[in-house]
Amino acid sequence: MFWKKEKPKFEVRPLYSIREELELIKKFCWQPKLAAGKIYTEKEIDAVEQRLDFKLPLPLRELYLVLGDYACDKKDTYFCRPEELHWSGKYLLVEAMERTSLGHGIYRKDPYASVYRWSRDDVNAYGEEKPEKPRSEVVRKSGRPQYFSKLCFYWDILIIHHVLDKVLWDWWNQHETRMTEELSPFYISFSLPKPLEEMRKVREGLERWLIPVSSKPELMRMELSGKNVGPEDYVVYAYTDPDRSILLLSFSAQQQYGLITREPVPYSFVEQVEEKTGMLFWSKNGQGRERVDEKEKEMREAGLFQR
Repeated sequence: MFWKKEKPKFEVRPLYSIREELELIKKFCWQPKLAAGKIYTEKEIDAVEQRLDFKLPLPLRELYLVLGDYACDKKDTYFCRPEELHWSGKYLLVEAMERTSLGHGIYRKDPYASVYRWSRDDVNAYGEEKPEKPRSEVVRKSGRPQYFSKLCFYWDILIIHHVLDKVLWDWWNQHETRMTEELSPFYISFSLPKPLEEMRKVREGLERWLIPVSSKPELMRMELSGKNVGPEDYVVYAYTDPDRSILLLSFSAQQQYGLITREPVPYSFVEQVEEKTGMLFWSKNGQGRERVDEKEKEMREAGLFQR
């Protein structure tokens, strides 16, 4: 048997519509990849729901309707395309990782439409497909709801973070194809300080001009961990400017931000961003790197990389 369904240990909120956020992010996606994919229609999604005899969570519908299969590329973590969605017993696989057996999906009888995590038996520990056809994509007794984590409980959060990660790494891996000695569409900030008080100052500096991509704080905040951490201690996952011309995305592991522009810009544009935010940025074409290195040296000597 699968894990017994439990009642969430915190207040359940309705799923947010993330269509407005996805429409904004779409403008900053790697456009060749977006253009090469398929955007699904309401009629096509309705047909999938009729086939499954199940109403998909609103944020998942919006992912397919706005970005199509942009997030479905089977490299690392991916969403299943609508035509690939099918029931494995009472479970519907929605998101998976190519190189592991980890999967996330929906339990048919869960009234909260929460995110379930399980192990898949259609891949081995190295992400390689097994030669035999599996009886089920869900390993018996492995289904578990994410009630222990507010971050993973909601499909709107999981989807928006996955899409932002994909946008960031697409630019990180491919932006040099649009970079010249003078222009670049992607810049990287200096490392963020570790002490909580200093992190607050960075966020205050950013928010004097920038605004979070979403007005719904739950979608954009990454809570900090450690001693004496309070509700005011968090990093905002994604910012944009009032004109929607830039996207500032957090490298959560590296504690940096990546600055994406819709078109390649000269470093003079980035200097305007620096003046307004108090941060420094550098590009792989070399611009700004010495300034950022010097800034990080000063921060290191001041002990700002220690908490």
